[in-house]
Amino acid sequence: MSTFQSFKLGIRCSGGYFISTFLFGMMFGIAAVSAGIEQWQSLLMSASVFSASAQFVSLEFWQSPLPLGTIALSIALVSSRNILLGMSMTYHFDGHSLLRRIVWLFLLNDPGVVTALSLDKRVDRLGYIFGYGVSLLISWVLSTWVGLNLAEWFVGANLGSLNFAGPMVMATMMILFVKGSGANALPWIASGVVSLILYELDWPNYLILLGSVLVGIVVSVVHERRKHA
Repeated sequence: MSTFQSFKLGIRCSGGYFISTFLFGMMFGIAAVSAGIEQWQSLLMSASVFSASAQFVSLEFWQSPLPLGTIALSIALVSSRNILLGMSMTYHFDGHSLLRRIVWLFLLNDPGVVTALSLDKRVDRLGYIFGYGVSLLISWVLSTWVGLNLAEWFVGANLGSLNFAGPMVMATMMILFVKGSGANALPWIASGVVSLILYELDWPNYLILLGSVLVGIVVSVVHERRKHA
């Protein structure tokens, strides 16, 4: 299957997440107005960052002057799951140019990567994830604009993101694997379980995110070593 055909397949398969992404984008638009961010800044953030968890976390610290170090560290923590995503896709992108890999990294998205792992080997994973990502990016930017214009209806909205970002992402990954991915689910299941346990134990948010990702990495490395032993 060619890259373009795989690209179209990615778009077609993203339908369900297009809707859920749209809902989260509306929430972000509403929260951005509550945080006092200009409309053009919110739209630029959605188009250039394209990360729900990172953008919600940045709102928690949006004040003057901006604590850039704190924002950067928080975003790095909630985005650390991308280490697992990258590890799971390492061998699928051999032979592609550096430019294509950079574009893929920008459009990296959780459901696209996870569903790509269960596809037939003839499908170009890069094209598939690219199509999936383009679809979700359109949904994300469009829904941010809708949320910005609906914000006045939700003046009292109080959307804390960091409290549920980690557990929500890990739980989503576990559900996707249970639904039929052919990839190794063990690292994701371990990360999800640890994330939910630490959340219930009321651990600090950064420790929940860091702990769940570290456990996933350790389990993945141990599994690979045993498989090739």
